[in-house]
Amino acid sequence: MGTVERVLMGCGGLAILGVLAVVLLTLGAILGRSNIDLEPIEDPVEDILDKQEENEPAQVQPVGTEPENAAAVVLRVSGQQGTAYSGTYGIAQGGMLPVEGVLGPVPAEYGVETRGGALGTVSAEFRKTQPGPGLLKVELLSAGEVMAEGESSDEWGSVEVRWNPQA
Repeated sequence: MGTVERVLMGCGGLAILGVLAVVLLTLGAILGRSNIDLEPIEDPVEDILDKQEENEPAQVQPVGTEPENAAAVVLRVSGQQGTAYSGTYGIAQGGMLPVEGVLGPVPAEYGVETRGGALGTVSAEFRKTQPGPGLLKVELLSAGEVMAEGESSDEWGSVEVRWNPQA
């Protein structure tokens, strides 16, 4: 290769680098001028921990609409008023939902999303979050009828219920 060919090859490499630099600078300018506000996402774990430290667990009762052909499945948590609890419930295909609360004068009820009747096993696991006497009871109801239930009076009691409508 001669000197002229080497100079031309070097210029070609520099030209490619120059084009790449222009493209990157243009993208940077476009992205820098966008009016999208990015706000930091608050950490929900911090909020939960703060509430637990204040001994004020949140009472969450997600009950939504279900498809017309879905079975009405409800999870009922009851027991001694003032008992703090937490747990998870749901079906394997739909995932388990976490909840926490304090038992009041009426039972807490949680609707279970059944996806049009193709359930699989519905399960729930609940436990007392503070030691103390008193009953913690969990019932799984379908169309108003108790299909599975469990209870515990232990100081740190936990209850697990499962029901397979296909069985």
